[in-house]
Amino acid sequence: MLSYQKYGPRPILEPFIVCYYDLAYTQGEMRIIQSPPSGYAAIIFNLGDPYAVRTAAEKDFQTLPDCILAGQQTKNYRIRLSGNVRQVGIVFKPTAIATLFDFSMRAVVDKRINLDALLGDQTGTLHTSLKFATDVAGRLDALNTYFTTRLEGHEKRVNVADMAAALILENTGNITVERLMEELCVSRRHLERKFLEKTGLTPKQYCRIVRMAPISNQVAHASRVDWQDMVFQGGFHDQNHFIKDFKALNDLSPGRYLQEHAELTRLLDKKKE
Repeated sequence: MLSYQKYGPRPILEPFIVCYYDLAYTQGEMRIIQSPPSGYAAIIFNLGDPYAVRTAAEKDFQTLPDCILAGQQTKNYRIRLSGNVRQVGIVFKPTAIATLFDFSMRAVVDKRINLDALLGDQTGTLHTSLKFATDVAGRLDALNTYFTTRLEGHEKRVNVADMAAALILENTGNITVERLMEELCVSRRHLERKFLEKTGLTPKQYCRIVRMAPISNQVAHASRVDWQDMVFQGGFHDQNHFIKDFKALNDLSPGRYLQEHAELTRLLDKKKE
């Protein structure tokens, strides 16, 4: 059985953290789940059996360390679960990790790296506190307490990239780079340089991902889809443009993507019964 629960952070952390999540897979047999680019980076702690990930650029699944930093993803990737997997994750706003930790995200795009590179010795301490917490409330308290300590001094690292990312999310990706430049009174070169440092992507790349992320999510959890409505929702010029962008991020046509997500939808539905 697969369960996935999301929890909000403390109010003081809401400008930086989208949510915490708790994922448990207890069915035992191997399952492969697809996941599209979401527009967010994450920190993930594994508290159960190992799991593996294969990106579009990799031929084979790679077993991941127990504590990882996952950068922005630009392509659909696959997660392989087996045994009893338990993940606790923190999903961050697009520039939050760079702002809180003074850490460049340029080298983490489409990668998952050992969390030691970001948290150092604190990685093991935090992982242990999560692993031995007696319930979800205890794990959330440990996470909230730790990330609250990272707020000190973050104001000095806020720049035009944070404001651009907020505008892109506010417009669900339907905003041009030219409008961002106009709104923020900056040159294209300055905006792209700062945005790359904080997210690993250009503003144009990020707009494309943010525009498609909710559509990919809707398709993944639907039994039937009105494709013309999807084209309209995303603000695409026509269906061909929609299909081209969908395949560029998901490596599958919209119809094939819908079909391959049917199994995941059934797993989630069983949990709700």
